[in-house]
Amino acid sequence: MKKVLITILTFISSAGFAQNIDFQLISFNGLKFYSPKSEIVEKLGQPEKIFEPKYECGFLSAESQSTKYFTLDFKNIKFTGNHKESYLIEFINFNNDNSIILKYGKFNLNSETRLSELIEIFGKEFKETFKNNNSGKILLLNNDRDDGVIIVLKKGKLARLEYWSPC
Repeated sequence: MKKVLITILTFISSAGFAQNIDFQLISFNGLKFYSPKSEIVEKLGQPEKIFEPKYECGFLSAESQSTKYFTLDFKNIKFTGNHKESYLIEFINFNNDNSIILKYGKFNLNSETRLSELIEIFGKEFKETFKNNNSGKILLLNNDRDDGVIIVLKKGKLARLEYWSPC
């Protein structure tokens, strides 16, 4: 009986993990998901523009968090944060450009990444969400916090990654 219970608990815990995302495993061009502005500029150069995003709520809302946030806009990738909290990868538009590569652990994700590969990486949640359609989006929650990322697919391929936090 103990062996059966241990097997069931192991299965349940691994299935739950597969539906989440670990921000520690995410990197772009040698930058971690959370990176200081100096490292971002060192790796990517100066952003095309810098602006205050002015979100009404959420973890990147100046009003909700009582601090200012800035977005470093590099066209197809945006980092948002401040010098106190670092900057996070807020948005990646893969836009059929396979030179934009996001790493998730040992996996390389780009505009050629197919739904079948994402199912292999993130588990059954992907399969259930996209079983009748090759386009759409799914929210994967961070393992350690209440935020996550939205992954958008178009025609069965990775199109965008967007940071998400609750209001």
